Order: sequence, then structure tokens, then C-alpha cells
Amino acid sequence: MVVKGQPSQRYRELQVASATPLQRILMAYDAAIIGCGHRDLKKTTDALNVLRNSLDLEQGEIAWRLFRIYQYCADLARAGQYEDASDILRSLVQAWVEVLVREKDARPAQPQVRHTVYASA
Repeated sequence: MVVKGQPSQRYRELQVASATPLQRILMAYDAAIIGCGHRDLKKTTDALNVLRNSLDLEQGEIAWRLFRIYQYCADLARAGQYEDASDILRSLVQAWVEVLVREKDARPAQPQVRHTVYASA
């Protein structure tokens, strides 16, 4: 992966590239919520598109329900009702955070690997 641009942009791209799929979902929720907070329709709808595109609709009703919720949030944002969209997204992200915590708790403990970063001369 070639990373270009400002240091903060490179950092964000590396962060996304090294994230788990669930962490990427949480990042998309964060972006949508921030977009709502800034009343930024493009940022909000771009993040909601990421969430919609991440769904595997062949998995059944829950995926379709999420799709409809994301679509509804996009409709709210287009209508200027960013606070309502944000409230819905905050509720959903809480559920995903709980999944992440449960997933983390269910994994066997990994040995801590420590490494030292040496400055180059």
C-alpha cells in the first residue's frame, strides 16, 4: 500500500489498514456521527455508504434491517435532521462496542510482545 499526503492522512490510512473489520465498522460510525455533528452532508453520507456497503445482505434479516436504518439516517441527514440521525447512530455504535468487548473477552489471552523502537542517527 502506497501512502501519500500529509502525516495525519498517512497515519489515518495506516490505522484503517491495520484495523480489524469490526474496528473499521466503528470508524465508519465515528465518521458518520462526526459528520452529523458538523452538519456535513457529504461526510455523513459517505460514512453511511461505507456502512451500507459493508453489509452482507445474504446473511438475512438483520443485515436488511441495518441497511434500512442506514438509509433512514441518510434521509434524515439530507433533511437536515442531523441530531436525529446521530442519536440513532450512537445507539447502534454502542451495540457494536459491546460486540467488540465480548469478542475481545472471548479470545484467549495473547502473550504480550514488547519491542523497542530505536531512533536512527
